[in-house]
Amino acid sequence: MASPSNERLRTVVSMALFVVLAGYVGFSAVRLGLLLWQRFAAA
Repeated sequence: MASPSNERLRTVVSMALFVVLAGYVGFSAVRLGLLLWQRFAAA
């Protein structure tokens, strides 16, 4: 059985990892959208 502090640490780390990955995915989507927008706006 894990101690409560260990469980809390694991929860915080998993939440931080999720936020980082979600932010990266969102940033990549925005960057791709801007790239496609510039490409088709110039055409």
